[in-house]
Amino acid sequence: MWKKAGSRADGPANRTLAAMRAKTSEGALASGVTFSRGLRLHADPALELTGQYRSPPGQLLDLAARTGPDPGDWVALHLALRLDDLRAMGVVGFATRMAAPETLVVRACVRSGTDTGFTDCFFDKHLLVHAHETSHVDALHVGKRADLPLRAPWRDVILFLPTRAFQLSLIDMRVFVV
Repeated sequence: MWKKAGSRADGPANRTLAAMRAKTSEGALASGVTFSRGLRLHADPALELTGQYRSPPGQLLDLAARTGPDPGDWVALHLALRLDDLRAMGVVGFATRMAAPETLVVRACVRSGTDTGFTDCFFDKHLLVHAHETSHVDALHVGKRADLPLRAPWRDVILFLPTRAFQLSLIDMRVFVV
């Protein structure tokens, strides 16, 4: 029997993204911003991140970020996976479309909660974002990566963004777990 769309393991994350595409919003960037339930931005407070975001119709996010004079270590866009058990799964991955006026490099990982904090399992490919819309797909093989625990109390897909001033359009993103 076929399951209803969005009822698979990747359903909650994709519903979060669909809700973002369906609404329009805008606001100020800071070291911690929640765009919607399950989608948030965290930045090292040392960066003094400021700027603006907007969610245009049919797209996810346009970010115009500025940083202060001091260096910082991270700017991270978190998407909650709501997936605690990967034992029956073979692959966790994502597909995204992005654009930026200046070339940017973005890293992606799956962060899994542990008893002592968390562990990051980075996808093998870097995302290279250009002025022209760029598509990217990457996947992690479950059970073949020591840094991807099969069971975890929580998980996020994280896009690590530049730690300097940048502009970025996250046009679309989908996750898949099979």
